[in-house]
Amino acid sequence: MVTVRLKKTQKEAVLKWIAAGLQSDEINALAAELDPAFVVSRRQVSYYRDTRNIEIGALIKAGEQKALTEGLALKAERVVKLKQLAALMEKDLLGGFLWLDQVKGVGSGDVAQIVDYEEFNKGEVDAYRGVLDDIAKEMSQRVQRQEVSGPDGGPIVVVNWDDGGDTD
Repeated sequence: MVTVRLKKTQKEAVLKWIAAGLQSDEINALAAELDPAFVVSRRQVSYYRDTRNIEIGALIKAGEQKALTEGLALKAERVVKLKQLAALMEKDLLGGFLWLDQVKGVGSGDVAQIVDYEEFNKGEVDAYRGVLDDIAKEMSQRVQRQEVSGPDGGPIVVVNWDDGGDTD
């Protein structure tokens, strides 16, 4: 079998796919979609997997570290995105979509009529409220509290088993 020498971009793609845990048939399926398409042998995949194992491990670790320390992993970034979404929804709602124009047919046959009516945009209002709630949660301004009490809101009964099960 003739081994084809890969171009730099092709080799980088193969290494990325190997790092993702793909097998040679999966790699070849993805490689066939590229321009220019290419094919790798199982031997090439094994070679890259064996010789680049340390590099791939370091790349994966660096990628995981980056995923944990950048972008949406940061609270501030999530809040910025949520605020942008809230602003878009608010502009949409207050700009004329709080009430939606609807049309429906009433009746049948010769007495059928088409009726225009307005409907409150409950779905988008609920979604907007959900985004505002998410912002409050991200900012730790919406704390979920749980209170523990005994039966009917009374005190909690404590059993001391060292004393033979007497309640305190």
